Order: sequence, then structure tokens, then C-alpha cells
Amino acid sequence: MSRSDEIESLIATFEAGLRGKPDYALHMIGLAEMVAKKKHKLRAFELARIGLAAGQGDPRVVARGRALLHSLLPGYHVPMMNDAWRNAAWDAVLRRAIKPGMQVFEIGTGAGMLALMAARAGAAHVFTCESDPVAAALARELAGHNGYADRITVLDKPSQDVKVGIDLPRPADLLFCDIFGDDLFTFDPLGAIADAKARLLAQGAITVPAAASLRVALAAWSDYPRIGRLESACGFDLTPMADFTTAAKSSAIGDRDLRLMSEPVELLRIAFSESFALHGDVEVTCEASEDGSANGLARWLRLELDGETTLEARPEPGAVFFSSLNILPLPVPCAVRRDEAYTIKAAYSHRKIETWLA
Repeated sequence: MSRSDEIESLIATFEAGLRGKPDYALHMIGLAEMVAKKKHKLRAFELARIGLAAGQGDPRVVARGRALLHSLLPGYHVPMMNDAWRNAAWDAVLRRAIKPGMQVFEIGTGAGMLALMAARAGAAHVFTCESDPVAAALARELAGHNGYADRITVLDKPSQDVKVGIDLPRPADLLFCDIFGDDLFTFDPLGAIADAKARLLAQGAITVPAAASLRVALAAWSDYPRIGRLESACGFDLTPMADFTTAAKSSAIGDRDLRLMSEPVELLRIAFSESFALHGDVEVTCEASEDGSANGLARWLRLELDGETTLEARPEPGAVFFSSLNILPLPVPCAVRRDEAYTIKAAYSHRKIETWLA
């Protein structure tokens, strides 16, 4: 018996024993939790939804069920889908880019927000892929719920496994994706886009975004003494742990504990309409805008969706955006002088980037 068959047998046995009991809904949530621990996310999702439907009005069922569902999907989905700034930008760009009759392809739909926009913008058909089974199920459900089930096809696989003639009837006229982590590289967008351009797109197909870049600046971070450095505490010498401090800290773009000490510079830019390298080394210089002590580098993502619209996670006090910025603590704070130039270097591969003050 396969592991999946064992799980289904377990579920059937428990469900039969729970049916008709007064605490059925709560026990179903418990069953879903157990299945989740056995790494069967999709079945846990389905069981939790059954428990929640049966236990409407029971606060304990709702609390446990929602906690489980939240754990089954990366936490950035809800704030990302609620981000009015991001949504307006993507919606405007897709409306401009998509022409009647276009077949479009998306990499990594998540729960399907951009696929819905593309269908509403007039695409003849949206083919989108998602390797997370819970996200793919939600994307499919939301497509049907909003009346686009006949125009959105969700493929439960990574884009590298998608094939023309099997999953796509023909090469796509337009590619779009938002699979860029805060550091640009986390979800391997370069590899995925390069592969899709080589295999899945028609000649002259459009890519959205048109380009992605990282920007960087010298920074002073007031939380540096607590998180970015470790030398001593309570009278003890802790220098053997100095190298265990964080290499990068995610922070909201409106973090008031961060102050930029130079004008931002473009660390690197990748134009997806051209051929691009999956790895490389870069070096830039920036000029300090004030005298003082810089204890970190601030680095953030900028997406050029098209020639008119840009999304940028630039840090500004009080600003709100679903995407975060990275604070990279320096090993030792650096005294900087206004108008003096400082060199910042980086090395990147298709999955990660390292950045440091030279």
C-alpha cells in the first residue's frame, strides 16, 4: 500500500468514526491537523474546509481551522492580494499589454489574482502554473467563483515541466509573472523566465515585467545593536558568536528605525526582453549624503512592469507595501563622510545574491 493510500485509509476510518458526533467539526479540524503533519497539504486543506463548513458559528472551530489553513499557504499571499497599489499597477499593465485573441502564460500564479486580471483584460485563454497544491486548488476555485473557469487553466506543476502541445496548445503570446522575492532571486525567477522564453513563447512575445532590478543605499539602523552585532552582554565576552548575527533582515518599507545615508543606486538590472546571465558579479559606488556612522546596507526590489508603470519597495517612513526591504548589517559600523564615494559589491546566481560594502 502506498503512503497516499495509507493516508486515505486513515482518513476514511476516522471520518466514519466521527460522523454524527456532536464535536464532528472540531474533530475534523483535528484530523486535518494530523494529515498536515504527515505532509499531505492538499488533503489537510480539504479536510479543514469540511470542518469549517460544519462548524460555522463555533469560535473554537473557526480559530483552529483558520490557523491550520494559514499554515498551509505562505503568509505573503493575503497581504499581497490585498495590496491596492500592487493590484492597480498590475491591472493597468495587463490591460495595456493583452490584446484580443492572445493566449497568455503565467509562471507561479499563487492563489490566482494576476490570472484573474489577465482573463478580465481580454485574454482568449490564460494558462498558469503553480507547484504548491493548496495555492493551485485555490486559484482554480477562485477562477470558477469569478466566472473564468472556461478561460483560466491552472497547471499543477512548475513551469519547467510545462510543455507546448501537452499543456499549452501553442506557444504563448505573452508571459507574465510575479515570482520575485524581496531579494529578487529567492524563487529562481531568472531560471524560470529564461526557460519559458526558450520553450514556451511565440516569436516576439511580450514579457511582464519588462525588467527587474535591485537598489541599494548606505543606511543607519537603530536596531543594529540588538540584532546586527554581538560582542558582550551581562559582563560576558561573547565575541565567539560575532559571526552568528543575521546576514539579512527583512523589514517593512515604512520602518522608522531605518535611515538612508546615501542616495539609492542601482545594484543590478535585468531586462527580460533581452538575453541575460543567470549569475554574475557587480560593483557600484554611492555617495554618502551626510556625515555619520553607517551600520548597514538597505536593499530593495524594483519591478518595471512596462514603460509606464513601476513598483518599487523603496523605504520611506510610514510607507506600506506587501514587499519588504532587506537590511544587511555591516560586521562593523563604518564612519562615512558626506559626498565621499563608497563601493558596494555583489555576487549573484539564479537563486541568491550576496551584497557587501567593499
